[in-house]
Amino acid sequence: MKLDTQRIDGFLQAPSLPVVLIFGPDAGLVAERGLNLARSVPGAIQDPFQFSELHHPDPGGFLNEATASSLTGGRRVLRVREAHEGLLKPLESLLKSPPDCLVILEAGELTAKSKLRAFCEKSAAIAAIACYAIDAARLPQVITARLRGAQIGIDADASAWVANNVGGEEGPLRQAIEILRLYAGEARQLSLADVSAALADGGDSSMHDAIDAALLGDSAGTDRALSLAYGEGVAPIGLLRVLLGELMRLRVSAAAIADGASASQVIAAIRPPVFYKRQNMVIRMLGIWNVPALTGAIRAVLAAESACKQTLTPDQAFCRQTMLALAARARHSGRN
Repeated sequence: MKLDTQRIDGFLQAPSLPVVLIFGPDAGLVAERGLNLARSVPGAIQDPFQFSELHHPDPGGFLNEATASSLTGGRRVLRVREAHEGLLKPLESLLKSPPDCLVILEAGELTAKSKLRAFCEKSAAIAAIACYAIDAARLPQVITARLRGAQIGIDADASAWVANNVGGEEGPLRQAIEILRLYAGEARQLSLADVSAALADGGDSSMHDAIDAALLGDSAGTDRALSLAYGEGVAPIGLLRVLLGELMRLRVSAAAIADGASASQVIAAIRPPVFYKRQNMVIRMLGIWNVPALTGAIRAVLAAESACKQTLTPDQAFCRQTMLALAARARHSGRN
């Protein structure tokens, strides 16, 4: 049966049917909902005897896994990635005697002509959940509303910029909202300059060269690029704000990796997209910086920004000291 939008969140926490089809063009949302469903069975995802994951399985292999018994007791979970039309017949057989197993079928966009989709939407034993990106016309309002829910305001031109650069797929949108929530801090208000600094991918300027060098542990490169950036008129506080945005992006990505995503999957999901020439560099950064380290770095940069706003603080020197400390920490982490 089709699951109404209002019922989806509650169903994902406590599924009441043995089989769930999750499909649609928003691949990130499909995967996220599939993972949430798998986690709804306590302890299953950590137990190899209770949890199985198949990718584009053949009909026989699917049916064998769906009907297998848990060797340690408890309800089994079968997560099927890239579900396809060939699973229709074994699914029909499975439902004649439903096992004590939660079967999660994840698929891409299935048209109205799909027999698998039609069967699942009509069956009383299957929940069918469609995953579509948010309509572009509604996206700025959705962004504003979600940030308002976190007690953060956003200017109209800023929400429009986020909508144009992030898009309406749930995974990247949620990632962007989390970055903006962290970036807003105590200010609780976001301008166009704020969102572009927090979300925009770095270019080829000396400022971004300095940030990249610091996060990769290149102290000499950091110092050299900083001197060039200062010579170009870059303000230390502005540089620290851009650095903060990059750290926020890395922290959200590192958290996704900690939850089981691969570095390549995380890079592909980032919106706005990481410039292709920087993708390997960002993957290297994610190999150096984990969530706790990034949290510490964010605190250090926030403290540096606050210090640089004090009248008597030599802001360029303080910013340089902060950047070189990050480079030293990255260099040390990279050797471990």
